[in-house]
Amino acid sequence: MSDNASASSGSDQGPSSRQHTMVSFLRPVLKQIIMAGKSMQLLRHLQAGDSTMSQATARDAGRKGLYSLFLESVQSRLRHGEEAQTQPLTKQQAARGTFIRMQSIAERHLELDDAHDPLLAVNFARLYLEQSDFHEKFAGGEVYMARSSESVTCQTFELTLRSCLYPHIDKQYLDCCGDLMQTLKTDYRLVEYLQAMRNFFLMEGGDTMYDFYTSIFDKIREKETWQNVSFLNVQLQEAVGQRYPEDSSRLSIAFENVDTAKKKLPVHILDGLTLSYKVPWPVDIVISSECQKIYNQVFLLLLQIKWAKYSLDVLLFGELAGQPPLQDGLLCGQEMAAQFGPQKKRMRQQIHRMFLLRVKLMHFVNSLHNYIMTRILHSTGLEFQHQIEEAKDLDQLIKIHYRYLSTIHDRCLLREKVSFVKEAIMKVLNLALMFADGWQAGLGAWQMESIEKMESDFKNCHMFLVTILNKAVCRGSFPHLESLALSLMAGMEQS
Repeated sequence: MSDNASASSGSDQGPSSRQHTMVSFLRPVLKQIIMAGKSMQLLRHLQAGDSTMSQATARDAGRKGLYSLFLESVQSRLRHGEEAQTQPLTKQQAARGTFIRMQSIAERHLELDDAHDPLLAVNFARLYLEQSDFHEKFAGGEVYMARSSESVTCQTFELTLRSCLYPHIDKQYLDCCGDLMQTLKTDYRLVEYLQAMRNFFLMEGGDTMYDFYTSIFDKIREKETWQNVSFLNVQLQEAVGQRYPEDSSRLSIAFENVDTAKKKLPVHILDGLTLSYKVPWPVDIVISSECQKIYNQVFLLLLQIKWAKYSLDVLLFGELAGQPPLQDGLLCGQEMAAQFGPQKKRMRQQIHRMFLLRVKLMHFVNSLHNYIMTRILHSTGLEFQHQIEEAKDLDQLIKIHYRYLSTIHDRCLLREKVSFVKEAIMKVLNLALMFADGWQAGLGAWQMESIEKMESDFKNCHMFLVTILNKAVCRGSFPHLESLALSLMAGMEQS
């Protein structure tokens, strides 16, 4: 049962592979039978050696078996029918009931001959009722349909199963699966572990993760070595241990070298960071290693966005001062104005353009950051919490979790189908990081041509993304992108 695949695929593969051996009348409740059995087996394994095991065994011993419950329901159904028949009926009610039953029999006989005529069936019913010996034969049960009696019997059997057997199977399914879900949520803290994944991988624990990733960003800005695994884990433990001490021992981070061609771009320098969270059994049935891979893809994207945002936020206006301030005194100021007047004018224009470019880049990055953190992760997380509360069995819970991960993976533009959109976003983030690097180097490190090229590249990427997102929103295929498209369009007017 610790194998995630076997735990999650039982109900999917079960019906197709068991239909040859499963009796036909149990097929409508096959999923409930399988899930109840799996839940009971897992519960017994979890409660082995526990004091609650003896209590559960004693409680189960007092329960009636499914067969006994089925017999009681059938007997109750039959008694109910007899009581209904023993109630006195007026002659008019009896005649009306007899006529309706006779009309139904006549319609079925006509259907056997491919004749569908309700009026003819009514006339046949009246004709039979007018016969003097009909009531005696009908009361004795001599009226029947030879060719359709089997189907009527099957329908009666199916209705009996539906009313007398299936409800008991459904109840036992809900009881067994409900007990397992309650055990996982209370005794094994399933909901808390799911929240921990969101806190650390999806950055919902904002202040905690801020302390962690800013220590890395500061190292990168200072051109210091930061890839050391010991340094990374120390920073992670210090950040997490202050607010989530119970999770600090479960969290670790690793760094793997990636393609050197990608590392030439500043935005890809973080590639290779992998966060790991030790999930205990049986919670790892839901939070599997495959799930952690998807969490890590979103984690890396968030790191890249937050790095670009942080790099732009911490820039200081004084860092652009490439020339020393003018000395006091009117003569010195006049001489400097005569010698460096045109140069200072060009410098002011250059500084002004850099200020404007910084604001445009900040607007783009902040719009993207707000879209991911609020419209995607927060809103989807609220839906996920509600669905977790409504989950009835373990398979349903696993599917809800996978669907949640698939949704945020797609909406964060990580799917291969929309990779061209992600590439354009990565290009803008890369521009923001290059711009921040140049800003730190001072105004003397800039040429007007490099500023113009950066402005042109940003404008092209911005226009491309706005056009693509607007088309997607107009088609209605990606309604969640509307807020991002509107936000980027607002910045487009200034581009």
